[in-house]
Amino acid sequence: MNSIKLAVAFLLSLSSLNLKAQEFSKCKFRQVIQLNTSATGAAVKGEVYNFPLAVVLNEKNFNFSEANRTGSDIRFSKARDTGMLPHSIEHWDKEKKSAMIWVKVDHIRGNNPNQLIYMHWGDVAAQDNSDSKIVFNTKEGFVGVWHLSETGDTARGHYKDATANLAHGTGVNFKPNSNIDTHLGKGAAFVHAENRWIKIDGAERKLFDLTNKLTFSIWALATSYSNKGNEVLKTGPGYETMFAKGDNSWRLQKFGLRTWHTPNAELIEICVEEPPRADLCLVAKTDMVTNKWFHIAAVHDYPKIRIYVNGVLDNEDTLETNWKSDDYPVGIGNQSQFPDRGRAWDGILDEARVYNVPKNEHWIKLDYESQREGQQLLTYGKKEQKF
Repeated sequence: MNSIKLAVAFLLSLSSLNLKAQEFSKCKFRQVIQLNTSATGAAVKGEVYNFPLAVVLNEKNFNFSEANRTGSDIRFSKARDTGMLPHSIEHWDKEKKSAMIWVKVDHIRGNNPNQLIYMHWGDVAAQDNSDSKIVFNTKEGFVGVWHLSETGDTARGHYKDATANLAHGTGVNFKPNSNIDTHLGKGAAFVHAENRWIKIDGAERKLFDLTNKLTFSIWALATSYSNKGNEVLKTGPGYETMFAKGDNSWRLQKFGLRTWHTPNAELIEICVEEPPRADLCLVAKTDMVTNKWFHIAAVHDYPKIRIYVNGVLDNEDTLETNWKSDDYPVGIGNQSQFPDRGRAWDGILDEARVYNVPKNEHWIKLDYESQREGQQLLTYGKKEQKF
């Protein structure tokens, strides 16, 4: 019986390999993409596994007239014509010659200038096999991933979670066409005066009751810091929220006024909560000036807490007390526990993520370097026409 099972498994594996080979057999074009993690590229020293790689296409590196209207024929592989890599199309606009694709690479070597993957296209009959649930796999630590590329809306669940958890967000006070072009396709435009934010609520919010082991990250650009405080509500000025699960759970926010700090600076903080109610906060050192993009990643690895800004460890601390996570919705762009107390963001937010594992410095560095404007990780090689 065991020998029969083994034989069946072997035949199934051969069938799978043949199907994967067929994914590329009718693609007319192929292009190599070179990954450089050495000091001349992304400068990532360690190994990274099961990584969602940002592939941004435009008229300078891709001929959209050769691909299907929706990008359904796009494929990626580890070798020239074998080893299919899963991918997820976040955004594809043939007319505007713009696309944002996430490619899951099982192993990216550190300090290596010559790792290659391949992109294939040009099969007019190809079916779309984009699958965000594979790329952002919950079994690999992803809990929620919001690309924030949707046009503005307040319909329930409008802002999609790319993971299988389907923890979709609902826009609050958003208006149509309030998404905006970013270096990662599209992002959400928040207006402090209109108290715009995104709420992840319902049963799914329990997924984010994470405390001791957690990573959350976001791209943020502030156009202004508009919270002047409110004496009636007894709220202090200068607190604007990027990403948080209430005020008594994990959170990332602007910390006070510029003039509070010496030297003067726009500082941010991440906080954990000690029962019954005590804020334990770690303040970053980077001056988060307006009209500039920052990638921020917070890591809980009890008893350590760390904050990374633009791929670099900015500050860390050891907090050897009990931590807790209260039952509040997740808020993107506002404080869900006190949504009407002036803490709404004013600017653009993009690519919000939550993991149930503490990510290391190599992952966070690669996350920033692969997604930043002017990235030095990827080089697009010469296009080959196969037939």
